[in-house]
Amino acid sequence: MNDTAASAYELLELARAGAYTLPEGFGGFSADLELYLDGSWHRGRVVARSPKDIELHVLEDLLEWPRRELASMLAHRSPRPFAQGEGQYPMRVTAAGPLGTRVELEDPLRSALWVQEGRVRVVERNFPASSFRIHLHTYAEAGAKHLPAHFTVIYRREDGSLEAVESFADAYAEVAGVWLPERRQVVRHDEQGLSVRELRLVRHRLLD
Repeated sequence: MNDTAASAYELLELARAGAYTLPEGFGGFSADLELYLDGSWHRGRVVARSPKDIELHVLEDLLEWPRRELASMLAHRSPRPFAQGEGQYPMRVTAAGPLGTRVELEDPLRSALWVQEGRVRVVERNFPASSFRIHLHTYAEAGAKHLPAHFTVIYRREDGSLEAVESFADAYAEVAGVWLPERRQVVRHDEQGLSVRELRLVRHRLLD
């Protein structure tokens, strides 16, 4: 590993170490759910044991979006050694500027991340027929760690044309020392116009 690769590794590893992750052996949680979809509020309940085990008690045709968002929030908080994730791929520093230091990975998604002051500020992932870029604007403190609070995701098609822009606002609740999802609002701009979706979780309870 050359000096450039070593500095890129250390830079990204430090940033990932500062991000909050759920404790090892986390058994999940339950909460009451308030959901805003298609211009109306709906109430229900959620039992989330893992990103792949989310039980929702709402109307059948409302399940897809909250399940996807909750799965994403839990998956991004799952504990995983850096060396088994992004750290397993060769990486290098390719640029530096107002958004921080750009680190490129030789992973299947040709990822690039900008790191600034110990925090990830931009994430880029590339798929065969699409790509997206996440701009992380602000973070919320979670004890000694941090969690994304406001970020924007820009989606592009295979030809590079703009598909959609989504603005996310997240909030978290501390329950017995564990930081859990409390709110996610997504404002989407695309060819269909403007849409707003939101989920709120209250009365959290940790599962055994």
